[in-house]
Amino acid sequence: MSTSEENELLCRIGPAAPMGKMLRRYWMPVLLASELSAGGRPKRVRVLGEDFVAFRGADEQLGLLDDACPHRGASLALGSVDGCALRCVYHGWKIDAEGKVLDTPAEPEESTFKDKIHAMAYPVRELGGLIWGYLGPAGTEPPMMDFAWTVLPPSHRWIGKIREECNWVQCVDGILDSVHISYLHAEAFSAADLDVSVLDAKGLFVLPSSDGRPRFEVETMPYGFRYAAIRKPLVDPTGTQHVRVTQFVAPIFTFVPPTSGLFMMQIFVPIDDEHTMFYFVKANVDRPMGDDERTLHETRSSMRPGTDMDADFRKARARENDWLQGESEEPFASRVPGVAMQDMVVQESMGPISDRTREHLGASDASIIRFRRLMLESVRRFAEHGEPPIGLREPIHYAAISAEDRLLPREAPWQTVGAYDSGLETARSGH
Repeated sequence: MSTSEENELLCRIGPAAPMGKMLRRYWMPVLLASELSAGGRPKRVRVLGEDFVAFRGADEQLGLLDDACPHRGASLALGSVDGCALRCVYHGWKIDAEGKVLDTPAEPEESTFKDKIHAMAYPVRELGGLIWGYLGPAGTEPPMMDFAWTVLPPSHRWIGKIREECNWVQCVDGILDSVHISYLHAEAFSAADLDVSVLDAKGLFVLPSSDGRPRFEVETMPYGFRYAAIRKPLVDPTGTQHVRVTQFVAPIFTFVPPTSGLFMMQIFVPIDDEHTMFYFVKANVDRPMGDDERTLHETRSSMRPGTDMDADFRKARARENDWLQGESEEPFASRVPGVAMQDMVVQESMGPISDRTREHLGASDASIIRFRRLMLESVRRFAEHGEPPIGLREPIHYAAISAEDRLLPREAPWQTVGAYDSGLETARSGH
């Protein structure tokens, strides 16, 4: 169990909170790339407890500014894109992507007032179908997180986005918990004599094991950690082992073992202390995804625009309406369909910020314990000694990180599954 002080340190992410200051040292997804059009309306973005405005200029240049206009504090998101800059609706101030004030039309023509003012602007990049922002101190941004899926053509990936009504730590905790698939998602998974997990014709996940009591091993990595859920397989249970490796990449990224042919990643961006934006990435390295396949991903994840969520990515299922379970006597999985939606409902059921002083963690919670310890250790070292956060202490070869499941001989080391090649120089030189 955690102390109340530890829980506060983990969960609070505002600009004055130690965790908030540390999280601002990483690149964060702030929008889907499709949410911004050249010369189109700017978008208000709330990330890490603060409000920003993102826009795409007529020349496609991206901008990310504080939402409050430096003149009188009006929301810049109410304004419009003017060429390659934003024009404030209140008094017409024009501000470019670098934060330079280009025009103050209400001031005298000879005034140099605008030259003395600068809006707060942040580094912003487009990569892998997402808009990424860096909200830390100027000049401290690390290299971009060029995961393997980010360099695939758009036709090869699907990215879902939906808002969760709870703290970000609950979301990461939930995805790092491999054992719950045997219980919460029992109706979505089945087992068969296979060598690897697959998605069958009915859209069900088929695993090589039905073992609901896996053994866990965790290994700290330069980027975070990886852990193995080791189960007895249906095929030769005395001579083989089913190893399912999940990856945590600090501070908010998780790789879950995919079904055959897919690459899956889940990202949990803190909106504020009690809300999280969830990005779900599925990619196919070998071929483009068809429309039917994209529809299947949306449906199975309960992330269908206009059905499962509104235009602001707010879920139709919420605590206020008991997550639309109705009066049915059917099992939970029937009342709340979709693996991702079931995860979200359970996470939200713990409250806006879970009271971890009431928990009783066991052996099956090894990955959750490691996640919290790593993040607490990192934020303390960052706050007290100015040390770089975990994942930023040495160069990381992000494209080499992946999750995997496989059958291995009983005595084989599990570390060969989801192995990480840190050969950055080799990767970057193309040799």
